[in-house]
Amino acid sequence: MAVALVLPLISGCKEDSTVAPRPRVEPKEETGKIALNNANIHVMGVQYVYRTPEKLSFKRFSDATLGLPSDTRRFSTTYALATTGISIQFKTRSSSIHMMFTPETGMSDGGSFKILKDGVDFKTVSFAGPVTQPIQVELSSLPTDKEYVYEIILPCYTNVSLTKLELDAESSLATYVPASKGGVYISFGDSITHGARQEGATYLTYPYLLAQKLGMSLYNLAVSGAKISMPMAQTAKDMPKADIITILIGYNDFSSGNRTTLQIENDYRSFLTEVRNNQPAAEIYCITLLYTTNTLNTTTGLVPDDVRNIIKDIVTEYKTTDNKLHLIEGDKIITSSSQLADQVHLNVAGASQLADGLYESIRE
Repeated sequence: MAVALVLPLISGCKEDSTVAPRPRVEPKEETGKIALNNANIHVMGVQYVYRTPEKLSFKRFSDATLGLPSDTRRFSTTYALATTGISIQFKTRSSSIHMMFTPETGMSDGGSFKILKDGVDFKTVSFAGPVTQPIQVELSSLPTDKEYVYEIILPCYTNVSLTKLELDAESSLATYVPASKGGVYISFGDSITHGARQEGATYLTYPYLLAQKLGMSLYNLAVSGAKISMPMAQTAKDMPKADIITILIGYNDFSSGNRTTLQIENDYRSFLTEVRNNQPAAEIYCITLLYTTNTLNTTTGLVPDDVRNIIKDIVTEYKTTDNKLHLIEGDKIITSSSQLADQVHLNVAGASQLADGLYESIRE
């Protein structure tokens, strides 16, 4: 990008008013290939964003959290680095858009990008895994009658960075600030909330669908395989002020070979207390375990209702002093194996049903 030339004023010399002033040289807009630290490229749904002219990357958790010992963190960094819930927005009149997404450390499953144009579904770009080469997303023959907002919703089970954004030779990014939504929604959880069995597509996950129904911005802090994790709960302090928070966690503690009911109870109490301390104004919805065909942990003797009852008892107790805390019985929304892709994970229809059920409960 060209930079306006500013000449130093020489001390002791009086300005000659008979000389015409130099015309101001305006910075030239970037056209064609856009530097990826351009302020008109907006990243949504994530708090940790890293920009250079050559790369735009993002993490859902801080480096400090990801660097904790695994037994403290209680979730996998590989899964935590996936881009679930994240999208990129910009505005342009360009007749073509070429983007390149490069795989980074972390998950590399297949999935899909969803592209919206002025908020309307425009194109889906699917790719197979494992992802080892850059993924090209090309939009051509685009309308140029006006400037359009393009939103690229990233996949949920892959970690990629944006390493190229190229427009047609005459076009640039318009000055653009995304419109404010009706609030902020943060989802905490494990693989069910992360988006397992949702075709690797953020836009099919229940948190994304629920955020759309609520008209809110989504921050999905769920990680596949996560147990009840204090570092996950502590991440709430770095997030924007939330209006709605959902917590659906505990299945991996139930299915673990060494967790007792007392340990699960203590962990859930600490998790909920930490989230509330970091987000004092949010409406928090604690969701009990969904229906699962895994009905017994043969090592510990726990059954799913043991964990459901722990959550019910804690929420009932805490509600006496917290009128923004709510209980949703997940197994009354997801009630049969027809909504599951396996023992525990939702199929695509099940994720949609859960989003609908949560929305109705929140509306009430």
